[in-house]
Amino acid sequence: MKTAVLAAVVLLLGPGTVVPAGTVASGCGPAAVAVADRTLYEGTPAPGERGYTTFEFTVSVTAAAGCAPTGSVAYKTEDGVPGATTPADYVPAEGRLTWTGDAGPRTVAVQVVKDAAGEPDEAFLLRLSDPVGLVLGDDLAAGGILDDDGAAALPIKVSTDGGKICWHVCTVGVGLDSGGPAKAPVTVHYRTLPLGTGEPAYVPVKDAVVTIPAGASGTGAVVKLLDPRPGQVESGFVLELFSPSAGTLGNARTEVTIKPGG
Repeated sequence: MKTAVLAAVVLLLGPGTVVPAGTVASGCGPAAVAVADRTLYEGTPAPGERGYTTFEFTVSVTAAAGCAPTGSVAYKTEDGVPGATTPADYVPAEGRLTWTGDAGPRTVAVQVVKDAAGEPDEAFLLRLSDPVGLVLGDDLAAGGILDDDGAAALPIKVSTDGGKICWHVCTVGVGLDSGGPAKAPVTVHYRTLPLGTGEPAYVPVKDAVVTIPAGASGTGAVVKLLDPRPGQVESGFVLELFSPSAGTLGNARTEVTIKPGG
């Protein structure tokens, strides 16, 4: 069983080990606890910096109708065999999660080390153990680390569209130069930079985020335009991308022209 589970994890698809619940007393028995797989791009650090991508694993409990989960479970990361290893690929994490009557999920955060080297996709493990007042359901999750630096496909580059003309609503395209679709969500921040010295005809953006979802190759960055003023002439701004969660930036800036009519 152990060999089969580890082999599946290397493929980033493996389900966790199922542990029998055992005998359940009448009334409310122990709730079952399970952890879900998490797959993200590794990320590329800014030049001269050491960065991390946060993998958030969801740990949930399932109790019988009308019953409230009460108990705790331990968690700990493990290296993949073969696969990601610590400290080169991720920061080890361990601890304990507790439920005291609420059925909400808990989150375990694991920091994965960003790098700029092309390498195969890898995986590490997150294992649940030592349940108290709970029973183990899916106790093993794979942390799938996807390469974004060009080991098996084109490296990811996040870019804006070319020049843009806007009248009432301004949405600037943001997409993957690598063609996509994305294997996991890719986020990127954007902001507006003024053109000229006149009063802006738009609502400035200091730091907003858009997400290219898994399975898509692009999205749109929205900037709100103000109602035209009497005598308003053509104006504009620059939309700039920064801090992508995966890969690097391609065309990071697009000049936008605002037409007061149309």
